[in-house]
Amino acid sequence: MASSGVLGGGPVRDRRAGRGVLARLWWVGLPLVPLQGYRLRRSILRFADADGTTGRIGSGDRRMTVVALGDSVTAGYSLDHHRSSIAGQLALRLAERYDATVGWRACARTGATAGAALELVSREALADADLVFVSIGVNDLKDLHSTTRFRRELGALLDAVLDAAPEARVCLLGIPPLEHFPAFPRPLADALGWRGRAFDAIGVEAIAARPRTFRIETAEALGPEMFAADGFHPSPILHAAFADAVMASLSLGARAGHPPSGRMAP
Repeated sequence: MASSGVLGGGPVRDRRAGRGVLARLWWVGLPLVPLQGYRLRRSILRFADADGTTGRIGSGDRRMTVVALGDSVTAGYSLDHHRSSIAGQLALRLAERYDATVGWRACARTGATAGAALELVSREALADADLVFVSIGVNDLKDLHSTTRFRRELGALLDAVLDAAPEARVCLLGIPPLEHFPAFPRPLADALGWRGRAFDAIGVEAIAARPRTFRIETAEALGPEMFAADGFHPSPILHAAFADAVMASLSLGARAGHPPSGRMAP
């Protein structure tokens, strides 16, 4: 079990560091949060999920499979094709590192929560997986699921993935620093960031309790180039950075034990 952090051109900073007095008093503006959330839901740009939910890359003799499972991140929301998503980017890197032919599968649905993602777990899709990348949690927190519910449903999801993919390493994407997302006005951004930290801590605990799992995280604010035009979903650049972070923490040579920790550099 391991964790990897994002490096954004400088030393990793605490997610709360550098925030002003007004930002730290975000709770004063709590009455505005429901209105801001309603307006954002009505005005945010809409996109489709990526084409190419299955694909293959490489020409080596070794055969490998990567599965991306979960919410809009793994669905490739706002991207043209999964070649640019975490699924395709991981397949590309695995093919290069292991001189392999690598297939990818996206078992994902935009808007999925941890409980809904259980429906996406398929033995047929996961049985031969070498690597499973899971993105989940942001919809749980914005849909106001309790931390108790998220802890239970995330645990059930990870256990189902580990059972369906008995030889795979499983990587969980940490909850990002939502308070820094361009799409969110304050105090909505700070409210989401506060809940995000609570939900992220649950993910840390879940990974620490399970074999064959590891986690990557974004430990500081992300630049505008890391986002799609909606200011919320990851751009191809951030998908590639996620893939680099996974590869920094991954060793599939023996398919046993735990991967070492690593760092993510966009």
